[in-house]
Amino acid sequence: RRMEDLVALDEAADEAAVARALCRRHAEKAFYTAIADVAVCVNPGADSAALHSADTARRYHSQPLRSLPPHVFATVEAALASAKSFQAQCIVLQGESGSGKSEVARRIVQYLCDVTSSSTDRVVQIKRSFVEAHVVLAAFGNASTPRGIDASRFGKYCEMTFNEKTELCGGRIVAFMLDKMRVTNCPEGERNFHFLYQICKGLPAAREGSAICNQLKLTEAQQFRYLSRNGGGGNAADDNAAFEQTVGALRAIGAKDDELKAVYRIAAAVLWLGNVVGANAVNNATIEHVAKLLETEPATLQRLLSGGEREATLAEVGAAADSFASQLYAQLFEWAVWKANRAIETKAKGASLSVLDVPGFEPLKTNGLQQMCINYANEKLFRLFCETTLERPQREYQSEGLNWSSAEFYNNMPACEAIEGQGQQTGVFTLLDEVCTGNQKDAAGTFLQALKDYNTSAVSVSGSHFKIKHFVGKVKYNAGALIAGNTELLAESAAVAYLATSKNVFIAGLVQKRSVGVEGSPPATVTHAHAAKSVGYVLSATASCTCRFVFCLRPSEALADGVCDLNYLLAQIKFLHLLDVLTMKKAGFHYSATFQQFLEKYYLCCPALCVGGKLAWDEEPSLGCAAILKQCGVSSRHYVLGSSKIFVARAKTIWQLDEIRDQFWKDMAQRIVSALRSYQQYQRECISTIQASYTQWRATAPSQDVRTTCNYLFSGKKERKRFSLTSVRHYCGDYLDANSNEALLKVISPEQQQRPSVVFSSCCYRVTEPSLLKDATLEPLIVLLTAKILLLVEDAHSAKGAAEPYVLRRQVDVRSVSWVTMSPFADPFICIHTVEDKDVLLTCDFNTELATRLYAICGVTISCTNKIEYQPKKGQRTSITFATANQKEQYILKKDVVYVASAPAATPTSPVAVLSPPPAGPSSPVRLPSSTHTTPTANGHTAQVTNGRTGWHAGSRTSSTENLLGGSSPVVPSGVTWRGGRQPLSAFPTPVATSAGTVASVQSPPLGSQAAGSAALSVGGHHSHKHATTHHRHPQRGRNRSESADVSAELRELSASSGTSSPLRNDVSQKSTMESKPGRGGRPAPLSSAMAAVAAVAHTAATLHELSVAAGDSVRVQRLAGDTQWCIAEDRHGRLGFVPLNVLHFEQAPVCRQFS
Repeated sequence: RRMEDLVALDEAADEAAVARALCRRHAEKAFYTAIADVAVCVNPGADSAALHSADTARRYHSQPLRSLPPHVFATVEAALASAKSFQAQCIVLQGESGSGKSEVARRIVQYLCDVTSSSTDRVVQIKRSFVEAHVVLAAFGNASTPRGIDASRFGKYCEMTFNEKTELCGGRIVAFMLDKMRVTNCPEGERNFHFLYQICKGLPAAREGSAICNQLKLTEAQQFRYLSRNGGGGNAADDNAAFEQTVGALRAIGAKDDELKAVYRIAAAVLWLGNVVGANAVNNATIEHVAKLLETEPATLQRLLSGGEREATLAEVGAAADSFASQLYAQLFEWAVWKANRAIETKAKGASLSVLDVPGFEPLKTNGLQQMCINYANEKLFRLFCETTLERPQREYQSEGLNWSSAEFYNNMPACEAIEGQGQQTGVFTLLDEVCTGNQKDAAGTFLQALKDYNTSAVSVSGSHFKIKHFVGKVKYNAGALIAGNTELLAESAAVAYLATSKNVFIAGLVQKRSVGVEGSPPATVTHAHAAKSVGYVLSATASCTCRFVFCLRPSEALADGVCDLNYLLAQIKFLHLLDVLTMKKAGFHYSATFQQFLEKYYLCCPALCVGGKLAWDEEPSLGCAAILKQCGVSSRHYVLGSSKIFVARAKTIWQLDEIRDQFWKDMAQRIVSALRSYQQYQRECISTIQASYTQWRATAPSQDVRTTCNYLFSGKKERKRFSLTSVRHYCGDYLDANSNEALLKVISPEQQQRPSVVFSSCCYRVTEPSLLKDATLEPLIVLLTAKILLLVEDAHSAKGAAEPYVLRRQVDVRSVSWVTMSPFADPFICIHTVEDKDVLLTCDFNTELATRLYAICGVTISCTNKIEYQPKKGQRTSITFATANQKEQYILKKDVVYVASAPAATPTSPVAVLSPPPAGPSSPVRLPSSTHTTPTANGHTAQVTNGRTGWHAGSRTSSTENLLGGSSPVVPSGVTWRGGRQPLSAFPTPVATSAGTVASVQSPPLGSQAAGSAALSVGGHHSHKHATTHHRHPQRGRNRSESADVSAELRELSASSGTSSPLRNDVSQKSTMESKPGRGGRPAPLSSAMAAVAAVAHTAATLHELSVAAGDSVRVQRLAGDTQWCIAEDRHGRLGFVPLNVLHFEQAPVCRQFS
């Protein structure tokens, strides 16, 4: 870990120490090492895939430099971070041939395409085009050499542009210095360009490839002279797979089928041009086939190869064919580069990151023009490295007034000037041009003599060769090879003019394609002029960039996996001058910036300079820089303030500042995320509220018209209950779910097909006129309203011997309804006047809705008056008057006057409301039980509902009206009987308030019981016993007034004697046979007066005893809200009574519902 950065080596370290450190890391498969910000890569060979895997890319993404071990991905991340600040970055790869520069360049492009974001299809397409463009260029420009099986034979400058979202939005690729002479003069034992083998072996195996091969006459690679020098080497299977990959990449960058066919024709023409000259003669059939492939005239091609009308020799025709083939292939390569740039081009401006890969030094036994141009390009790049890394920092230190002693490093400027010339002094390239254009017989001798006269220490002449002292050492060049390479036997203009005559549009326009779609781009091929122009173009492109260097080293000559030759590695370290780099990085400063730049970058590290995330410093910038470093605890020994810049010695200091700055943004981001999440939570709550409101509105939406009409009809005419006007009140109409009650629907019509839909159903009471001997009676009924009829139905479930569960009491045709009369107060009375001279006076909690629905059906007139005149019978007219009174009850009926409370009563907060006695008067007041309803359920059972408490019965479906009914519970009036007999068993005890203010419970004996119950009440020690005989009565018969008065008087007597605070409990005559469970504390306390269950119905005066059950029996239980000692239970025989809670075991959590 200590050797990850070679700056940590001892002060006396030399090249050998650097080589040993690199070999040791190579053995540990740590192929990347750092020298400060310079990366050194020892070629990993077969381990390259694992070294640059997708997992590794994800690990290095968005990580600061040096937070992870050295890697080219870390260098790319540092460059990308700087590029986001619109500082153009360029990663320069240097090293000899076979050191893995092309592989690293490809991995860099792949990494940037993988880790950057993609928000549009265009970005995804550009990324894919960048990756596939490298596949295409590798197929057309790479070859197998002794230095590597996929050696790049051209230089490449890849520029990538990123938008503000760090998305790859475009770029360009500049390819230069293609070794086109390899097409016709491939060295022995090496392979030609990959694509020439791929088309021979892969095209026949492709779909529809055999037909194209027949047209192109392609067979085996050994058939062609250009590919037979190494026996057509290569694996056929690899070439087949590579051909499919290349064709797929061409399609990805936009190549169409007709363009691919033209590419095949051109590649085949290049191969057949090598077979134009046979052993003893020119093969005219081959010339005709080449002309057919290029879709030109054979005679024109014949004249091009023979140099005109003159008779050319066999050698001249062969040389012209070779020259034309190399130029034709170069044009095909330039088209591939142009096509790739068309796929990735963009006009957008943004952050720029470039990768420069120049063919490495490759000293051969015979070095010609190609090797000189490659070495010249490497010489210029090394000059750039020395300038930016070694010389410029020293000049900066001296200009800023730092105490710095200049260090001498290797200077390769003489070699550059010797090759390209300087000012008036000529160079090797200039002398080469003069010799080639002079048409001299002994051109090589003349060139060597001119070099002898060239006064420079970088060039020396020896025999037929000359040497140039490059930064890697002296390299020997063959003068004849240089002259041959610089002389075009076939003028490029002649080849271009010939191709322009092609009938194939693609081939004719091929010469117009250039590698870069911008002005000033260099040609891709090699002459010395092309090389100088290409290198000049690339250097001008990188001049405005911040360069980051990656040195690639070859571990051994053979490049065997896992083998690292120390001496071979040491030689590369010496000629790359890595020791000079190490010395400079140790002695120099790691970071430098102007005061203002440093302030703007790191002001967040000092609270005194940062206000609200913005820079707030009005004093000298140098003082602000010192304040930042002091705040971060940096010693003054680790930085120096120059005249206009600050210099930081240690990289650790910058890492510390970067971490503090990043942490500030992380904290700010966390705050923003927190605020955003709070806002999103608020949004979710708002959405939930809106959804709940919308759901509630949807539930009431079908009745919105009814609500609106109701409010319109009664606005300013009738007082309304508070609940009737709120949005919770649903005007659903069918409150009893009559449309799903088959028994109830039979009352409307026996035939199912003829049954109309019920638009309104509710419980009601019909008020009948009292006779001389009887008080007024309240008949509990069900009111049903359809589009044609209004029905009053009696629930006959509890009637003995009833044939049907429901009995029709009256049917009124809605067309016969003349008008509806109601009072102007908040009471439930409604009078329906008919033309039948028999009106209907009802009390219904939904009286306004009933009137509104009648209005909607038949348009009846609705009047609100204090006095309602109606005809209970034909020929008999009577009236009822309404008046307000200061009372707690909602309304009180006293003879023919209804006293209505002056203000609506509030909804009770307790399950049972305790009412005060009615006001004194000449006769007993009558209060109607408006809050006690008998509700029919779907299966025909009846659930009794009082004050929102729903009764329970096995198998029955109960409904609660707790949200629909307001006001206090009415008192069962003295002198008012319940028509219809005893209440059904399906209802549990219904709490009501007695006139004395105590609580009674309405409860009938079990269904079918005819026996009289012995009523025993004990109030605070007072014991009263009364026998009451209960039996079924005829619906038309009621109790007499005296019998009802006795019950009421007894209840008043009991309550008066007990008081409100006295406990009321059952004094049972039988002892319970159920024993208390251990630990329960014995018998429970007496029932509280608020929870006592006393029979108080007008026709029943029986009380409930303690239920006698045995241990292990199952009972059904109804809890009493607020009572923790007693509950009401029903045994398996249907008997009801009180049971102490401490003897029961609940099978589930007890709530106010049913339990077993």
